[in-house]
Amino acid sequence: MSKWYKQFLFGIWGLLLIPLITPILEKWLEENVFSDPNGAVTTVFPNAMATTVFNNLLVLGQQRWFKFALVFLTGIVVGVSLEWLNRNSDEKKAFELRSLGIKFRGLSDNIKVRTASAGWPDNVRDLRPAILSVFVAAKKFDLWVPNDHVYQLPDASFLCEYFRCVGMLLEDGHFDQANSEALSWKPFLDKVKLS
Repeated sequence: MSKWYKQFLFGIWGLLLIPLITPILEKWLEENVFSDPNGAVTTVFPNAMATTVFNNLLVLGQQRWFKFALVFLTGIVVGVSLEWLNRNSDEKKAFELRSLGIKFRGLSDNIKVRTASAGWPDNVRDLRPAILSVFVAAKKFDLWVPNDHVYQLPDASFLCEYFRCVGMLLEDGHFDQANSEALSWKPFLDKVKLS
């Protein structure tokens, strides 16, 4: 929905709310503005004129078609607002998942470079907080992540490939496929754990 159309819709809805707040506004104006008979406001807008305007707005607010229009537009405004909130939520989730994919791929590259020399898992001790952080973020999106047993594997190839494959899918926006890919790595880690 275009921004201009939303503004127009909310403007019309706001105008329809005026007859509903008229009794409150009238009472406040009588107590605070029109109470001074010699004031500048009462000189420009006599109390009789203000009363006529407020009475007309009250009569408008009592019309059946007006009540229907107000309820109808309120429903449309609520629907548009919920749709906008849902779209923003989906866009935010997609952005976070793509960012997670970039972090996965970055960790894959870092681990691969470091494990070219011997010393797994000691040579990635400083990366453990980053790995733990992306695992926590992935769990928030219900992605399967390996447990600490991954550090007991003979080399880092499992972790590198897991991060690379799942990260690529997340970066490309294929979130369901990324979830399936992550789950496909679980049996391999379970099998290695048993042996």
